[in-house]
This record gives sequence, structure tokens and C-alpha cells, in this order.
Amino acid sequence: MSDPEPLSFAAFQAFMAKILEVDPARVKPEAYLITDLGVDSIRMVEVLLRLDEMGIAVSPDLAWKIQTVGDAYAYYQEQMRAKKP
Repeated sequence: MSDPEPLSFAAFQAFMAKILEVDPARVKPEAYLITDLGVDSIRMVEVLLRLDEMGIAVSPDLAWKIQTVGDAYAYYQEQMRAKKP
């Protein structure tokens, strides 16, 4: 079975909006997870679990260093590229 193709930003935006239960229009690259989107520790764990289901592991220490949606998407893309043979 081949690895899935990386999500486009629009698909990642929808993915994050669903997890965070916010309007997708608010999930912009410059949006801060904590201050703009209200991510708390419980939501962060949910995001980490959903990413883990996609094969993207994020340590808890690193998770709190990812501050914006753009940071999260960049990390996601980096990890997806690293999975390619």
C-alpha cells in the first residue's frame, strides 16, 4: 500500500477547522493556535492524536513550539516528505 499524498493547504485547513471546531476561514497560515483559535491542552492532544493517525508523530515538547497554522502545515509537509522513499 502506498503512502497517501500530502494534504493541500485547503485540505489541511479543513482538517484543522474540524478538529478545532472553528470556521475554516479562521484557519489561516498566520493564525496563532492559542490566541487566535483558542487551542488549549485538550485540543492540542486531539490534534496530536489525529496527526498520529496520519503517521505524523509530534512530541509534546515540539507541539507547543508550533505556534501558527502555517508552522503546523510546514511541519506536516516536512514529515510527509521525510516519509517518501
